[in-house]
Amino acid sequence: MKQLPAKDRPGVQAWLGPLSLGLGTVSWIVPGGNLVFVVAACVCGVVSIATRKWYSVDWTAVAGICVALAQALLSLLLLAASMHP
Repeated sequence: MKQLPAKDRPGVQAWLGPLSLGLGTVSWIVPGGNLVFVVAACVCGVVSIATRKWYSVDWTAVAGICVALAQALLSLLLLAASMHP
């Protein structure tokens, strides 16, 4: 069975990958509450990948998850560095 491009998904599923990437990018821009954006980006990306059925994996969902997790890692490292005397 041939996989269709992710851009050909119908309805809301077509927007989950770009929404994930957008939320992941916003998590870097907004100084406070970035954890909310990180979680939302990861959820949208995972749902996009998990519900793909016969469509190929949406690269924007993968990129959104990676960008969001990079922000979470940086926030965790900055928190750890601020706790060190």
